[in-house]
Amino acid sequence: MSSLTESLVNKVAENCIDLYCRLPKTGKPNEKEWTVLSCFLIYNKKTDDIEVVSLGTGSKSIGSSKLSPNGDIMNDSHAEVFARRGFLIYLYDNIEKALKLESSIFVKVGNKFQLKDNIELIFYSSQLPCGDASIISKNEAVVNCGEVLQKKRKLMHDETEIDPKKQKVSEDIHRTGAKCLPHSTQDLKLPGAGFHILGQVRTKPGRGEPTLSVSCSDKIARWIHTGVHGALLDILCDPIYIKYFVFGGGVPYSTDSLHRAFLGRNPDYSDKIQIVPEFYQSSIQFPYIKADKRANATPGSILWVKLRNPILEVAILGKKLGVTKKKSNLLSSSLCISKHNLYKRFLGVLLKIEELKESVIGAEDVASIPYNVMKKKSENYVSKWLMVKDNFFKTWTTKPDFWNFCVDLT
Repeated sequence: MSSLTESLVNKVAENCIDLYCRLPKTGKPNEKEWTVLSCFLIYNKKTDDIEVVSLGTGSKSIGSSKLSPNGDIMNDSHAEVFARRGFLIYLYDNIEKALKLESSIFVKVGNKFQLKDNIELIFYSSQLPCGDASIISKNEAVVNCGEVLQKKRKLMHDETEIDPKKQKVSEDIHRTGAKCLPHSTQDLKLPGAGFHILGQVRTKPGRGEPTLSVSCSDKIARWIHTGVHGALLDILCDPIYIKYFVFGGGVPYSTDSLHRAFLGRNPDYSDKIQIVPEFYQSSIQFPYIKADKRANATPGSILWVKLRNPILEVAILGKKLGVTKKKSNLLSSSLCISKHNLYKRFLGVLLKIEELKESVIGAEDVASIPYNVMKKKSENYVSKWLMVKDNFFKTWTTKPDFWNFCVDLT
């Protein structure tokens, strides 16, 4: 099993931060604001080359009343989610390149696509994700300013079963603003270590209207168990998993907390994980992390995707920055990573693979198949997700099943 060297871990962080610094200032924090930076990188393990292919920033989400049945508003504008949605666009683009026999990370096998053997996936974030992974004992947490922190273990062979209703962190802890689901066991909110319950699915932090978006810890744990690609891409390609996680320096960090939140909520389920990831902390600090002088979260989010003509969008309240109220309901105001636009990309690719299209939808007209119906046709992914939800998480938020929009491909 290959592992990242200290220099490569730091190179991951440096490349992500360098790219961010080269982007225009729109959407970035002012001198009193902070943000989170997340990126997906492609790692060629034969050459040791790494390349940032998607970037996201932000820490905001919208309330449940603002969800759009048209799939044109981003519910969750956290950096991790923007980076992952941007990565989906990169995957669609590489599938199309493979179809054209151009240079691609994919190879076509039958009617589907799989990553080339030399390609692995790295996820970088400037801090640990909101939710369970951020609940760290202050005795255990390390704010790294010098060396790469690395801890690799065989998955859960020697761990005891975690009871999320009973387990508490010893002594004092770094807290998360993410909230337990209303129907689940609630945080005790006792002084010090008794404040939080561990292992809980949580919704995003925030003081406004409650959101139905789960925490980034929960979303990343889902990616680890089901793949980062999602239901629609599962129709087109083999599952894609993150092999390496790299977190920024200068922030609280605990490999134990990452293992607990991502892998250990149900140790009896650990053998179901296809690729067990490795966790690292870089010594390189992102300049815009939360600090005494940067107490306010910047309201916007930035998206960047590496394509032949790179995508760069800035978002606020789940839509493109600068959209007037008069045009806010137009599809042209939606981000390229909205459900609507990603579904349109999926259908455009599916139509180019005739045999696969026939096996998935038969003679149906793709333009008449709603988004939520098409996702259910991804039977393998849906089955795996239901198993993970019931056995690993044991609960999840319930969103209205109203994304029954179709897209115009003309």
